[in-house]
Amino acid sequence: MADRTITRPTTSEGAAERPSSRERARATARSRAEASRGNLERAIMGVPARIMRPRLLLIGVTVLLVCFGLVMIYSASSVEALSEQGSANYYVIRQFAFIIGGAILAFAAAKIDYHTLCKPTWLMVIGLGVCVMLLVVRVAGSTAGGATRWLAIGPFRLQPSEFAKASVLLATASIANGWLCEQRMEFKELVVSGCLFLGLPLVLILFQPDKGSTMIICAMIFVVAYYAGLDRRLVRGFLIFVVAVGLVLALKDDYSRQRIITMFNPEADEWDSGYQLTRGFYAFASGGIKGVGLGMSCMKYSYLPEAHNDFIFAIVGEELGLLGTLFVLAMFAFLAYQAFEISRNASDNEGRLLAIGAATLLLAQLFLNVFGVLGLFPLSGKPLPFISYGGSSIMSCLILVGLIVNVSIHSKLPETAYDRNRARMRLADEEDTGVSEPHIHPRGAYAARTLPAGGVASARRDEATVRERPRTASTPLASASEARSPLRVVDGGGGRERIDLGPDARDRLRGGNGGPTVRTSEGRGSAVPRSREGGRGGSRGRNQRRR
Repeated sequence: MADRTITRPTTSEGAAERPSSRERARATARSRAEASRGNLERAIMGVPARIMRPRLLLIGVTVLLVCFGLVMIYSASSVEALSEQGSANYYVIRQFAFIIGGAILAFAAAKIDYHTLCKPTWLMVIGLGVCVMLLVVRVAGSTAGGATRWLAIGPFRLQPSEFAKASVLLATASIANGWLCEQRMEFKELVVSGCLFLGLPLVLILFQPDKGSTMIICAMIFVVAYYAGLDRRLVRGFLIFVVAVGLVLALKDDYSRQRIITMFNPEADEWDSGYQLTRGFYAFASGGIKGVGLGMSCMKYSYLPEAHNDFIFAIVGEELGLLGTLFVLAMFAFLAYQAFEISRNASDNEGRLLAIGAATLLLAQLFLNVFGVLGLFPLSGKPLPFISYGGSSIMSCLILVGLIVNVSIHSKLPETAYDRNRARMRLADEEDTGVSEPHIHPRGAYAARTLPAGGVASARRDEATVRERPRTASTPLASASEARSPLRVVDGGGGRERIDLGPDARDRLRGGNGGPTVRTSEGRGSAVPRSREGGRGGSRGRNQRRR
């Protein structure tokens, strides 16, 4: 190897070549961004599509519903907020703060393994915390509308019954899995767990009174028990018992009985008990098919009570029309479909029941609100999930979505023989890869191949012999710089250059004057000159060859 002379740059040249601190900072930031992007790609691309797709779609439709809710809350509450609070953004800012808190809780619910959350120790801790909040509400809770449901914490008011949904859901999935699916739970343990984790929270919620949350939780327990494989006769008996108890409790109280009567004939007392329901009908009638336009509602000018809360669906119908309401229902149907897809791909029955129960809680609250606003069910005071104003409601709904994502994160497909073989694969050593590096042949290195003495059959036998030889490590014929050095760069047209890779079949068949080589009667090849009149060789030459 020839000696190389190394010349050191002068101080000015070295300072010019040395990167500055700003360039180093930019390079560091660029490398970190590429690393984070690579981690995200590995996190997404490393999961099977049938598991990752419903997870991403579920998160996407949840974000869409939350953003749509913020827009509708601003539209429905801006007039009331400006007149009562002095700022049209009052309710939107508060709702955004609740969304941030709910997103943090949803992230925690998605990261902690649901197997850990469904263990008796965690169920006891979560259930005890919820029951303590429900008891505090009974003692020192704030009252509104004849019900004591809220717990004042500084400037915010929380509703513990909304957080009890997630607690009862975890307990229901764990009990149903242990008693019905795995059949490892004794009847005595079933009764004790059911009374502590299910019965006690339901009784405390019912005594507030909060019949809407009680109906939603009971619907979830019914659906989870059905999908866990409970006997249909017991399912029918449980359903009849719940409906009977609900009717008795609804007819016992004066206000509940009045709501049932108003549902059948709201115009009978239009200015008292039927005022809110009839104004909701007016909002739907004003919207028609396409609506009056976003922000152009008339009922939000203090005509419709709770326009940004319980009756925000009526504002959606007025401003966006029938198409807007169908769009909301379609988004919820899409969310439920993705939740059931996640439950279908769950690794065990506990995760499957957890995802089904979370989707049932969201759908039950949706139908309870929509049917109440449409006059198909007595009003319950439950908000529309993700869209109505309410801190406890939005945080509870986001926690439920986090539990569904939790099931998706911990879902795994059954291992196949291909997966086991792929797990045993490893990269070969660098010095023995068995694959040679590509060699670039310089121009003029192509040569005509002559057949062996045996003809075509002998050539095929030689190729088969070469293919049957064991592959061994090969060394490259030349380095990249050495292989690139003899290449010839030619004009590629259009101001571009290209590398001449050698003659192709057309060039080898042409003679010196550019015409094709044809065989004459003497057996020698000669080039036929081009002719303007007839192309290659002219029409006269073609006529002579035809003769």
